[in-house]
Amino acid sequence: MRVIILTGPTASGKTALALQMAEALGGEIINADSMQIYQHLPVLTACPSPAEKLSIPHHLYEILGDQEISSAGWWISQVVQQIDAIQSRQHLPIIVGGTGMYLKSLVDGLSPIPMIPLEIRQQARQLAQQPNFYHHVVSFDPVIKGRLKENDLQRLTRAYEVKMATGRSIVDWQEDKPQSLPYLFEKIALIPDKDWLHHRINQRFDLMIDQGALEEVRTLLQRGIRSDSPILRAVGVKELSAYLQGELTFDQALELAKIATRQYAKRQMTWIRGQAKDYEIRHVGT
Repeated sequence: MRVIILTGPTASGKTALALQMAEALGGEIINADSMQIYQHLPVLTACPSPAEKLSIPHHLYEILGDQEISSAGWWISQVVQQIDAIQSRQHLPIIVGGTGMYLKSLVDGLSPIPMIPLEIRQQARQLAQQPNFYHHVVSFDPVIKGRLKENDLQRLTRAYEVKMATGRSIVDWQEDKPQSLPYLFEKIALIPDKDWLHHRINQRFDLMIDQGALEEVRTLLQRGIRSDSPILRAVGVKELSAYLQGELTFDQALELAKIATRQYAKRQMTWIRGQAKDYEIRHVGT
């Protein structure tokens, strides 16, 4: 069963190309961006616009609230459902995004950790607010000692909930043979010219501000969001929040947010180059 994967760094033109491909090939688009899964920041996370979503079916965009936590395993379970549904309609699934961990797990397979019950996930998140959480997790699951950092709340929470739900350490689960999926992946990676990409990033962030990104962050902060909410890791949230809280001037926040976006794109490019032998490379902006 044929599935297209389209990746590239932020601002490299993935959305526009995906729309063109979907129109030409009879496709539907599935999100593979870990921040575009969340509601509340569609402008700042560069989600497809309402008009783009109307023109081609889009899936797994803006579906989680700020209190919910996604994972590669959860995302894959959702993607498999969407792929099968799209193929049942005799359409072509086109997976689009720049979250390398998601894409690698989809292609290579993921350890077969069962879905964690919601009540256990919530209990783990509550416990993660305690100052001695690391020591609690290590005493509960000694195998992870030295493998995770004390301030890595997301992975510590995941380790705790897996051990609590299954009785096995997440380390043991990860050593199991990955489960492969029955799809024929056609993988495309966009490699942009560096100067062109930096100009696009700067230009796009200015446009995001014009379209309401600052108001999105202000509204998010007013919700009283938890400090460990994954949506706070969206690029630009930290810098715009600092401006709203009087810690930076607007110009300082804008420049730092652009720098953070360029650094994020650099990390994405490092991952893509490491996968290049398995992808069809398309150079853009040259």
